[in-house]
Amino acid sequence: MEVELIAPVTKVLAFIDFVNLTDSLEHPRPEDFPAIDSTLDAVVLDFMPSGELRLSARPSSLTRQQR
Repeated sequence: MEVELIAPVTKVLAFIDFVNLTDSLEHPRPEDFPAIDSTLDAVVLDFMPSGELRLSARPSSLTRQQR
């Protein structure tokens, strides 16, 4: 899933892999994907060698970040 960072404003390319959308042990199904143009909270996982920013929207990732 390609994303656009809205805070902070940046031109860095970012990406959320579909397995980083849910904490479920099952593969996410298309009906589990967020709607186009929806806004998600996410946390940074890493910068890839290509410069792409990898994000996670998993509830467990968000909970850890809020502590």
